[in-house]
Amino acid sequence: MQRYIAPKIQEHLANNPLLLLLGMRGVQSDLLVESVIEDKENILFLDGSKNKTINKLENTTKGEFIKIFEGKKFVIFKEAQFFTRLQEMIEEVIYNRYEMHLVLCCSYEPVIDKMFRDVLQKEGLEMKIYPLMFQEMANQMGVVEFDKRLEERLIYGNFPEVLANPEGADKYLIGLVKEAVFTHLNPKERINKGAKLMKLLQCLAFDLGEPISYHDLGFRVGLDNETVERYIDLLEKAFILKKIPSYFNDNRYELKKTHLVYFMDNGFRNAIIKNFHGLDLRNDVDALWKNWLIAERIKWNDFNNNSNTYYFWRTHTRLQMDFIEDKGGQIMAYKSIWDKRRKPKFPLSFKKYYPEAGQFALNRSTYWGFLSKK
Repeated sequence: MQRYIAPKIQEHLANNPLLLLLGMRGVQSDLLVESVIEDKENILFLDGSKNKTINKLENTTKGEFIKIFEGKKFVIFKEAQFFTRLQEMIEEVIYNRYEMHLVLCCSYEPVIDKMFRDVLQKEGLEMKIYPLMFQEMANQMGVVEFDKRLEERLIYGNFPEVLANPEGADKYLIGLVKEAVFTHLNPKERINKGAKLMKLLQCLAFDLGEPISYHDLGFRVGLDNETVERYIDLLEKAFILKKIPSYFNDNRYELKKTHLVYFMDNGFRNAIIKNFHGLDLRNDVDALWKNWLIAERIKWNDFNNNSNTYYFWRTHTRLQMDFIEDKGGQIMAYKSIWDKRRKPKFPLSFKKYYPEAGQFALNRSTYWGFLSKK
């Protein structure tokens, strides 16, 4: 399936020596890059998950990276975050103007100096890649056909392999979860309690759409608060989770300084709890719908370089706006519900506190406009 980001990558490589490509495991970023390069004989592949590759690179003296590249025009470095001298390699390629293009595919935030990373971002040398977007799938199969199969996306998600081989989707997703959870995410962060990390993910999956408490999660999982917070931060840096803060202005009963956690792919979430049942056999349909909508909106905004800010709103009496998007001071608040025959109830107190905010309902009849809005 043609990815919308593919032409961007192709154009970028034609004009830049470096591309830092970030995305969770399973998005097949290396294969995507390969697909846009016509001169495939001039590609060198490096795999950072292989100890042999990393050891060879780690023992290379400064200035010798180019010798390893063997004069290739394109170097695609998969799982590049495992290489501790990544910044040194980037500087070597950029500042010495070699006749080559280096693509660093990272499934975790790379260990790079923050100021240097800011420069890369400012120069447009970094892109994010996600599982397939709603717009890509709808464009491929048509909106009507996509809507008929929307339930599949809520259950199995949008990974390329899931779309290509739907019969083996559950097995693939369960394997992907194990690979992500029980493998070191990057060289500097070690997780020695993989079983507890898995249990933490299960708690987050079952509590999908509910405000999180580090204390409560720690008690249930058997970890201290600081470790729970660190693990969630690591999972966000691995592009598995998205943490969304509460929206408040010191009004009565508003929740303050808490977060919701969503998964960037529904299939990954369902694999954590090993539940691939159809929607008619589930009690989490609205949570799945909300998760899918929010993940899709975030993906679409990133693709369009929209720097919108995300929140949720909730009171101690459990009144809630599911998703709030701040676009340069323009506030849009949403409530989602899967069954288009039902109408969500908008909290009167939210309208009282924030009269300038737009309020919208998201169901199967209205989601197209929400996901495609720029």
